[in-house]
Amino acid sequence: MDSMPRFAVMGSGNGARAFCGQIAALGMPVRMFEPLEATADFLKLEKEREIFLEGDIKVHGRLDAVTMDPAEAMKDADVVLVVVPSFAHPSIFSRMIPHLKDGTHVVIVPGNYGGLLLKKMMAEAGCNVRVAISETATLPYACRISAYNTVQIYKKKFRVKLATSPADQNAPALGIMNRIFGGLVEFFHAKNLIEVALENANYTLHPLPILLNYGAIEMHGPTFRHYMDGITPIISEKVEAMDAERVAIGKALGLDLVPAMTQLKMYYGENEAKTIYEYVNSPDSPYVDIVGHSVKSRYLTEDVPGLLVPAIHLARLAGTDAPIAKLVVDLASFLHGTDYMKNGMSPEKLGLGGKTLEEIIRVAS
Repeated sequence: MDSMPRFAVMGSGNGARAFCGQIAALGMPVRMFEPLEATADFLKLEKEREIFLEGDIKVHGRLDAVTMDPAEAMKDADVVLVVVPSFAHPSIFSRMIPHLKDGTHVVIVPGNYGGLLLKKMMAEAGCNVRVAISETATLPYACRISAYNTVQIYKKKFRVKLATSPADQNAPALGIMNRIFGGLVEFFHAKNLIEVALENANYTLHPLPILLNYGAIEMHGPTFRHYMDGITPIISEKVEAMDAERVAIGKALGLDLVPAMTQLKMYYGENEAKTIYEYVNSPDSPYVDIVGHSVKSRYLTEDVPGLLVPAIHLARLAGTDAPIAKLVVDLASFLHGTDYMKNGMSPEKLGLGGKTLEEIIRVAS
């Protein structure tokens, strides 16, 4: 894409506003879609259309529009960035699909199997436009909104995996993302959409520490530090065992997944840490002040059904097992009084029901 691309950012949370500010700072046209409600903050942004990034990235820029109309947000957009939690994907996709056009690049940040879901929803809606669908393994920053027009970038990541379907559009998608993040974050090639979905480190770092600290979090949620208090030396060992199981699932699928410990160093900087416990307590970690996750936070309610459940299904299709992930799903289901295995992201919900592993890989490539 040689000319200046036009962007739509679907979402208005931490990552979405950071993307908007960063793209606008480059002088590229960008419109932000607010999917929820016209809050006082939205109305101020709608009028002022300026976003500031502070911290590890310091830029600001003026947006072309801030809108609750998906048609207006996506008007003439060459690139549609979906930057919302995965539980919001169905709602966002349903509003996007009528406005997609041939040649659009859709980039889901992070992916969490969103690319497969979007393909299914497009087919069900009779949408036959030719689009490139990309997923990233993670957000490119650890960040939080600090004011209606300001996002604090605690720490940017150095390198992030990206995959695209169809695969021959991966190079153009990488070009788009590396143009936005030139000199800051390097996006690099992954084999297919399943690889980047399995590569999300939240699979490893979120659910098990919550479950192993359930009582402490229930009693002290507002001050309990998920990483600093929740990942002790022993819990780190168990988290790393669960991560080894994830990497083994990838191997059974023909994918070279990056261990979570290596991911942390790739994202935030190399150091001498040998365990996840040591890394999250090191000066390179961006996680010091992350507090306030309850026993029913998205660290369980999103990551268990959205990351662990599909991995278990994929493991079974590959002829292997994931007993630790299954234990986590069963315990979370028991504690929450819901059947995450039944209600989670199954192959059927991704449009993959009845397909062989080889057919699934083709859909994801």
